[in-house]
Amino acid sequence: MVEEKPALSLPQALWQKYSTLDDDLPKLNSGNIFIASNAPGKTASGTLRLPPVLAVHDFGITCGGEEGEVSRLCGQVTELDITQNCISQWQEVFKIMQQIPRLTFLNLCNNPLCGDIPAGLDVPSCPQLRHLVLNSTQVPWKTVYNILEQTPNVEELHLSMNNYSGVDQPPRSFPSVKILHFNGNNLQSWVEVCKLGETFPSLVSLVMHEVPLKDIEAPTKQLQETFLCLQKLNISNTGVGSWESLEKFNSLNQLKDVRLLGVPLLDDISDEKLRRQMVIARLPQIVRLNGSSVSEAEREDAERAFIRHFLDSEEKPERYHALVGIHGVLDPLVEVDLTPQTTAHVQVKFEESVKVMDLNVQQTLKEFKRSLKDWTGLPPNKIRVIHINTDLNFDGHICHTEELKYDKNLYSYQIRDGHELLIWPRPPSVPSSPSKKNPPKSGSAPADKFQAKKELQM
Repeated sequence: MVEEKPALSLPQALWQKYSTLDDDLPKLNSGNIFIASNAPGKTASGTLRLPPVLAVHDFGITCGGEEGEVSRLCGQVTELDITQNCISQWQEVFKIMQQIPRLTFLNLCNNPLCGDIPAGLDVPSCPQLRHLVLNSTQVPWKTVYNILEQTPNVEELHLSMNNYSGVDQPPRSFPSVKILHFNGNNLQSWVEVCKLGETFPSLVSLVMHEVPLKDIEAPTKQLQETFLCLQKLNISNTGVGSWESLEKFNSLNQLKDVRLLGVPLLDDISDEKLRRQMVIARLPQIVRLNGSSVSEAEREDAERAFIRHFLDSEEKPERYHALVGIHGVLDPLVEVDLTPQTTAHVQVKFEESVKVMDLNVQQTLKEFKRSLKDWTGLPPNKIRVIHINTDLNFDGHICHTEELKYDKNLYSYQIRDGHELLIWPRPPSVPSSPSKKNPPKSGSAPADKFQAKKELQM
């Protein structure tokens, strides 16, 4: 059974977290620890010194405490993150806000603030607030708008995971909001998305990850007039399933950065590179896709790949004809088989006998020598193999002759179709100090690779 935490006020939670910092320092047997005079913790006089950025997660906070307590503790605080607490009354939130005069960032994520602001309760004016996070609070639209009326400089607003299935439009718009995070809500219609644009007409960035949006049924002109400033759009893991819908974003003249992953539109394209190319080719104005820059070279490659992709299609999209006007009609790419060679068609010579064979170049030299035993009558350790590359160099001579000495796969010796292999018996072992008076017997192997060349050319 999970033990319930006792209900705390924000000041109590701050004392609990920060007053014991000195006690948490490691105890050393010798030496001193330097502690900055402005470090968070309890001062010698018994007061609490706090950093300007506070994060008090999951402390069971339910209220703002006694009047003036937050003000005495948080006079220098600029950012407050009280995620995953138990504040359910807006009057407690407002009590905290009005006592932190320098507050620019407030995160109320995962506090049960689903109720309306009570009649007669005034929202405190906080013109310094720039970032407001209300994710997973189930906050009503009316409450959001009442807060924004008193926070006229909020630029970044987070309303994710609040189960919104529609957008209740306010009497007036809020042009200060430039970044809106709207992940995990239940909007399905782009008409509702356009209401977001009308409510926040200066949006530069709109993030709608994991929202069950379907294809764009809103008219292109409405989309264009609604999102005049939009530069960044994230619609990953949505239900967008048609290229026609995607191309409607071309009406957004400022749009440069798009995230589009996990959508039905791309399900039929298994190749990741081709997926990216198809999106780049359809959206000519973007310079960033899924977090990666789109260079001019990548765009040209993508547009050419798009033309070739639809070259043999009976029904070609409009974008195809536009790109043909830029790059012309392209020939299909030549398919090159890069499968590793497994055999080589070669001539194998032993004494007066010649065999033409499809040599398995995956086998090792030792395995090849074993296969010659029945033909040559020689044990593998008495066989020498000379590889003759019969390709001619610039002056008409054979390119390369090499004795194969090491037991490795034959393909590593670059044996190709048309090459030749000479099989020689290995001469008997000679004394460590050979006599120059005993020349090799006739019929023995040629002395070196140059003799092998001479035999080949005769």
